[in-house]
Amino acid sequence: MKKLMLIFPVTLILSGCYQGAPQTDSSAITSRSDTWETMLNASDIDGLVALYTDDARIMPPNGAIKLGRAAVQEEFGGMIEAGLGGELTTLEARVAGDIGYHVGTYALEADGKPIDTGKFVEIWHRGSDGVWRIASDIWNSDNPAATDTKMDLTHIMGIHRVGDPEVWLAAWRGAEGRRQDFAAHGAPHVHVMQSPDDPNVTGLVIGLEDPAAFDAWLKSEEGAAAAAEDTVDMSTLVLLQEVE
Repeated sequence: MKKLMLIFPVTLILSGCYQGAPQTDSSAITSRSDTWETMLNASDIDGLVALYTDDARIMPPNGAIKLGRAAVQEEFGGMIEAGLGGELTTLEARVAGDIGYHVGTYALEADGKPIDTGKFVEIWHRGSDGVWRIASDIWNSDNPAATDTKMDLTHIMGIHRVGDPEVWLAAWRGAEGRRQDFAAHGAPHVHVMQSPDDPNVTGLVIGLEDPAAFDAWLKSEEGAAAAAEDTVDMSTLVLLQEVE
């Protein structure tokens, strides 16, 4: 009887150790990464945000760390609004207990045309509900940094009045929106300016890679529509060229 009493607790201990063995299968992470890609391509920002922890760290290129799901919404919601989709490729994924990491590459496109390629590292955490979510996300482009080509640009300054300063500023916040439009038409670098005395007086310092292409777009129906959407009064526009 004593032997049986001794064997029984030992069996329970071994059973408990087996059930609590650290998880090492990374397929749960790669599967959730596939879901991330699906959510982006389906323009499902709510589904994408749900893949992150409440206190997730978002570390975009050329920007400060942002915290929380609101940051996820802001960062990737802008990509979705801009019509971007893409593909993720896993290079490595590992899991140890409730922590895992995922390293890979990405390729972004819009309207079927390549926009950017780059790489990323994600730290994943398995919550008390057993669901894996991204706790930290950092990525950057394969393309040269903006400062690498800055000296080759032609600079101009545009000063104008706007009907609604908040609408105009909203178009320039983040890496997408109007910045993407300008970059697609030969103006990859823009500094946004506003008068402290009169918020309706605004301006842009623009770095041009292709001045002719930008000028043509600015005078096109598409360019005029963008200006109207941003409440720019084009009759007040004054353009200044760099002379030295």
